[in-house]
Amino acid sequence: MLGVGIVGPGVGELIAEGVLAIEMAAVAADLEWTIYPHPTLSETPMESAEIFFGQSTHLYRPKNYRMEILLRILAYLELSRPVNGLIAFISVFLGATFAVRTGMALIPNTFVVAISALLILAAGNALSDYCDHDIDRINKPKRPIPSGRIRRNEALAFSIVLLSLGTLLGFFVNRYAVGIAATVSVSLVAYALWLKRMPLVGNVVVGFLTGLTFIAGGVAVASIRETLVPAIFAFLFTTAREIVKDIEDTEGDSAYNAQTIAVFWSKRVAVLMALIFMVAVILLSPVPYLLNWYSWPYIPTVVIGVDLALVYFSVRLWKDASKENSAKIQRWMKWDIFVGLGAIYLGSLP
Repeated sequence: MLGVGIVGPGVGELIAEGVLAIEMAAVAADLEWTIYPHPTLSETPMESAEIFFGQSTHLYRPKNYRMEILLRILAYLELSRPVNGLIAFISVFLGATFAVRTGMALIPNTFVVAISALLILAAGNALSDYCDHDIDRINKPKRPIPSGRIRRNEALAFSIVLLSLGTLLGFFVNRYAVGIAATVSVSLVAYALWLKRMPLVGNVVVGFLTGLTFIAGGVAVASIRETLVPAIFAFLFTTAREIVKDIEDTEGDSAYNAQTIAVFWSKRVAVLMALIFMVAVILLSPVPYLLNWYSWPYIPTVVIGVDLALVYFSVRLWKDASKENSAKIQRWMKWDIFVGLGAIYLGSLP
């Protein structure tokens, strides 16, 4: 809420509630969910919030059911973070491809594992938003739950269904796929409930689970040795990005005592930790080529597309660790992941 304007009888008293709502950084959903005495003039703010969401009981508005269904689908899609899911889906295929080294591993098992990874990751994102609804009111007020487009219990049910489906898909592959799916599911639950609020531990867990998607691709084709290098790079890169995200979210994390690196120690320590992981990626990136694991197209792609980008991100983050700048850097890093995946794929071609 940015401001409140009221016209009519008794507004001199009603406006005080608007003052309180703005002071507490309320969003429209806060007013909608508040129980007011009925029928009274005091419930006017709640009615206004319900009008905002198209749910007012006392204001007739013909419903556009198709539009409502579409908006709900889009809200659930946003809750699941489709770009992250796409990265996981592609990572599984690339892991399988690296393992077989005979072109894209387009076999049924790979599709099943990729879909499983996408579903479990979407479930983890939904569960994380369910647990962080208070923090997101400050850090990410436009997300589906704090904005009121999806209720918390709906997000929880959505997460449970996707976790169950993703784990069950592992039974169609082999026992190792079931084990990985179950491990990831349990880790995501632990992350959302406890580990996310522990300095560095939560970041490392997310990095580990990201690297595990490549190994899952190898499991789909019964060979994991060639997936270890991309898994290590994914771990280092993702951990760095997660720390940058914590720097961005310092305000909300501090308000609700989430002990991230930036809150528990300081923003400067968080910046240093992020830079350590970025530098590790840069220093290790030539190793697969020097050991003749990857062919020559890997080197120019990874140096120009990943290493130089990380140098730029590091310098920019060191100079400015503000919320706005950290948000830009972590978004750029998300898209740079695709460049890194492309470099590894090109290098793995015979």
